[in-house]
Amino acid sequence: AVLAGAGVVDLRDRTTYAESHVPGSVSVEYGRQFATYVGWLVPWGDDIVLLTDSPERLDAALEDLAAIGIDGVGARVLAREDTTSASYRRVGWDDFAGIGPGAVVVDVRNQDEWESGHLLGAVHVPVHEVAQRAASLPPGELWVHCRSGYRAGIAASLLHRLGRDVVHVDDSWERVGELAIRTTTAAAA
Repeated sequence: AVLAGAGVVDLRDRTTYAESHVPGSVSVEYGRQFATYVGWLVPWGDDIVLLTDSPERLDAALEDLAAIGIDGVGARVLAREDTTSASYRRVGWDDFAGIGPGAVVVDVRNQDEWESGHLLGAVHVPVHEVAQRAASLPPGELWVHCRSGYRAGIAASLLHRLGRDVVHVDDSWERVGELAIRTTTAAAA
């Protein structure tokens, strides 16, 4: 399905996905926002194949997509022997001090969240613009974050699918203040 150009969407939790996933798939962890993000990120009319390790989660996801007019979705419940050989790193804000030289911080929150405070030197690319703007991101390792880790998981998977070296910051934005990581409200230069 990946090679045929289908939108292969993995419903498993973002931790499991980061540890091991089908190369070329995208992570949209199943939850109440699932259909919104799939509808936003997979071009209308493209074939969609859902991957999961839970038949119950699959049934609910198919119902949610049908509710927004997406039918005819393919599906596969992953078995242990399925090839899920791709992976990337997940970290918390505690690990931010160890960010390497040349690494780029990508903030995928909405405009209002960005304006209320963001990391010094971060690049702002709202999650729904990541696929379109990925080529314009500077070279280097991309540290991708949002407010809770959910949108960052989606964005990290999109960038990883495009061949970028990503680190998913899967932590609460409030921890930035707790750890006294410097932020600014100034507009990007």
